[in-house]
Amino acid sequence: MSLILKESAAFRSQTVNPWTGFYFLQSMLINFALGYEFSVLYAIVLSCALIVLWRHAPRAQKVFIGIISLVAGCYFPFGQAYGAPNFNTLLALLSTNMEESTEILTIFPWYHYVIGLFIFSLGVISMRRRIPAASTPWIKWDTVGTVFCVASYFIGPVQNHFLGYDFRIIDTGVPVLRFVRDVAFNYHEVVVEQKNMAQLSSMKDTWTISAFKPKYHIYVVVIGESARRDALGAFGGYWNNTPFASQANGTFFMDYVSASGSTQKSLGLTLNRVVDDKPQYQDNFVTLANRAGFQTWWFSNQGQIGEYDTAIASIAKRADEVQFLKDGDFEANKNTRDEELLKLTAQVFSTPRTQPQMIVMHLMGSHPQACDRTGGKYNEFVQSKETSCYLYSITQTDDLLGKLYSQLVNTGESFSMVYFSDHGLAIKERGKEAQYLAHADKFQQNFQVPFMVISSDDTKHRIIKARRSANDFLSFFSQWTGITAEEIKNPYRFFSEQKAGPVYITNFKLQKVDYNQLGTDLFDTHNKL
Repeated sequence: MSLILKESAAFRSQTVNPWTGFYFLQSMLINFALGYEFSVLYAIVLSCALIVLWRHAPRAQKVFIGIISLVAGCYFPFGQAYGAPNFNTLLALLSTNMEESTEILTIFPWYHYVIGLFIFSLGVISMRRRIPAASTPWIKWDTVGTVFCVASYFIGPVQNHFLGYDFRIIDTGVPVLRFVRDVAFNYHEVVVEQKNMAQLSSMKDTWTISAFKPKYHIYVVVIGESARRDALGAFGGYWNNTPFASQANGTFFMDYVSASGSTQKSLGLTLNRVVDDKPQYQDNFVTLANRAGFQTWWFSNQGQIGEYDTAIASIAKRADEVQFLKDGDFEANKNTRDEELLKLTAQVFSTPRTQPQMIVMHLMGSHPQACDRTGGKYNEFVQSKETSCYLYSITQTDDLLGKLYSQLVNTGESFSMVYFSDHGLAIKERGKEAQYLAHADKFQQNFQVPFMVISSDDTKHRIIKARRSANDFLSFFSQWTGITAEEIKNPYRFFSEQKAGPVYITNFKLQKVDYNQLGTDLFDTHNKL
């Protein structure tokens, strides 16, 4: 009886201890900061673990709290914008240069950093708790807490088993452990992907071309960046911010869907031949053009970290002539404008060439932070300064396309140019002064992008409403350039209203998702908060 009374007293001393509430608050914030769906259960699990550790291994508990508080505090802004770690976030981390890293850090609202600092401060307070001189005996409530934590660990694997998936011990739902697993697993996947990319990029292409009948002498591919289709007036957007495209004669696809929600993954799936959902980096649209007999040029305002460090760099390096305005190192010029690329195209057009030409221009476009793209300038205030800059960055791209079109007309040669964006963006901190746009994969607007083709013989502004997928880009490229290759199937006429079947996108977890099942993230067209 005395033992039971002692254990009950010990249990009451823990439950009424203010540190219990403190650990629960800390656990809720840490779990929330890591980007997973909030769960009271898992907050209780972490609280129990911290209490048991404090009672029997206080020094280990302090180290544990210090680590998880630092990680959670630093990750909080990223978690709010991009969610939990996944393949895309790890790929972006390894493919991002110093300039882009700085821009990402400046786009988050200031109060997200304050909350992150607060989470870390709670960890510091916990680490300063004085360790008792006397050792604490093990009581049955310690056993109950330990069993509860262990049992909760298996909730995720058991749920997966009943949902028809494999029962795997590592598939726990406990956020702190899940975070470690997701980082390690996705890092491994990214490393494997990059090794595969490097290997394939150095291989000779396997294209088998049976015919080449180009209609035009010059072909230009302009790859935009982060442009949502509903942000362009020419594609039904609310704002009249595309004066060139809105009046240009050409073909405008009003329902074109990107392959994924980030540059590297989306363009990797768009510009390469894909077999079993794996890009074949040696077989891309540049090597196809080379094989057909084009002289190929690649001009980019995006950073180049290394020859084969990114999917895009690996494709670019296959062109006959390549020039990056940014090298991707610490000295990269943050303020290099897309318009600088027109100097390079002007040099190409200044010399008459008998060989068919294909020029690729890869823009920075509307990449966050948009105000860095526009120098803080905008035409109309919409919701926030960053949103306003984003809409003006669309105008800048439209102006570039207009100047490029004039250059092409002045060559006196027949030509055709295509413009499309790699992916869209999602609205974050909606309705607040800090509203901004960032990469995401949950909404249709993350994949709704502009796609238009303007040629020297176009006589009217043509609209195609049939849905088209970036997964079929090589089919488009084949029909557009007149290149027939055994490896490319053309199941439908791209330049038509012919239906093309269901469209799937690849999310940040590398899962194929039916585009129709995604939610919506519409623009708020009001000008004031």
